[in-house]
Amino acid sequence: MQKVVYSVSKVNRDEKFTGVGYLAEGNLLIPATSQKGKSYIRVFEGVTEKCKPVTGTTDEFKGYVDVIYTNVPVFKSVDHDSDETKEGSYEIIETIETTFYIWFKYVK
Repeated sequence: MQKVVYSVSKVNRDEKFTGVGYLAEGNLLIPATSQKGKSYIRVFEGVTEKCKPVTGTTDEFKGYVDVIYTNVPVFKSVDHDSDETKEGSYEIIETIETTFYIWFKYVK
């Protein structure tokens, strides 16, 4: 495992995650916290293949990584004007694809 400093952000979003993570077998491993406050390791697969060296450097890389989520439960609200007896419900979306911009630099 190689220690790196990283910056990860969703494309077209202002929110950015930065910190210290690790590269293992071409994947970027970063610490994260769930909405309920529990810690877990977030994995971005194939980062070393998709990120290219920054011009003029040998230890900095940047690029775009697509993450595909499968079987995602999504809350579907119901128009209460049309039928007041119905409530919102969850439906399963087969796949959602999100693109992340990733930058990382090896820590020596």
